[in-house]
Amino acid sequence: MLVADISGYTRFLADTELEHANGIIKDLFDAIVPVFNKSVTISKFMGDAIFAHSENTAYENSQFMIDFSNRIYTAFADRKELININTDCECNACKHMNELDLKMFLHHGEYGVQEFNGNKELAGSDVNTIFRLMKNNVVETKNVEAYLLITEKALEAMKIVFNVDEPLAGLEIYDHIGEVKFLIEDLNEKWKQNKKVKKHYIEKDEKQLIEELSIDLSVSTDIAFLMYTKPEWRKQNLHADKIDIFNKGKKTQGEGTQLHCHHGKQVFKMQITDWNPGEYISIKHSLPFGIILHQTNEFVGTDDGCIMKIRFGDVQSTNLVSKLLLGKVRKQLQKEFPDVFSGLLKGMQEFAKNISQKEKN
Repeated sequence: MLVADISGYTRFLADTELEHANGIIKDLFDAIVPVFNKSVTISKFMGDAIFAHSENTAYENSQFMIDFSNRIYTAFADRKELININTDCECNACKHMNELDLKMFLHHGEYGVQEFNGNKELAGSDVNTIFRLMKNNVVETKNVEAYLLITEKALEAMKIVFNVDEPLAGLEIYDHIGEVKFLIEDLNEKWKQNKKVKKHYIEKDEKQLIEELSIDLSVSTDIAFLMYTKPEWRKQNLHADKIDIFNKGKKTQGEGTQLHCHHGKQVFKMQITDWNPGEYISIKHSLPFGIILHQTNEFVGTDDGCIMKIRFGDVQSTNLVSKLLLGKVRKQLQKEFPDVFSGLLKGMQEFAKNISQKEKN
């Protein structure tokens, strides 16, 4: 379950010109609602907040909902920045727009569905918990204004270890609910840092090692991305014996994550250089003798699922030895890659069929 709450909403409407204020609020909601609709079910609009849930078991045991929350915030912050850039209005609403921000709450649990006057609503103790969490002391104790609050139960569902001693770990106690432990992520800081990250997206018109490979998958772009990144699914789809993940102290994968893919005695070393869930992922392969190869996997939605496209940039050298071997390695990869990755794509196509069938059942 997820709640996205626009902070400063009540004060903003009370202290500014209503016509412009409503226009700004509508513009911000217009930016995030399509992101919600793409991946989860909106349960209720609550004036300044959206309550949503998902029963997609493919999302579980992964960091999907954390990535999804960051996508929501990115859409919100990008739109707010765009409104600021494109307006020279001096009214109070436009001048005070920066006081608006987003707080998000992520929880995992059980709920029932109740119907009132033809409207279906979620109900239960865990539903009460996520709404009670909206009243907390995070801003005062952690000095973070725009945040994602992830409960311990949500972290457990994602198979992410919770450490109560972390600086951004917190605890609230509520009547009739008891202790709720959680972890805070600074959404605005992550958004600003992400804008500084160099993107490694391989364009269609760039020089490529081989022709673009693609295949139709009977799952959404979100699930296809998980097929390639969720640890146990990645291992299966890459036919690996083991995959080691090195996150440099981070709990989740993203730019900078190192991957060691074990195939028998061979170990293939990769680094994630660009992480855009549901859209694309870029990877740098470290080959012997200092040769590197960049890869982009793009996921394009269709009426029946999505198309996964794989593009490899040309091989690159990092030293004199690799420069001398570049031509030989290029020819070898051009010969081997089409067959290897065609087989990989067909396997992923079957994997996608199994996933979509399970969700239907």
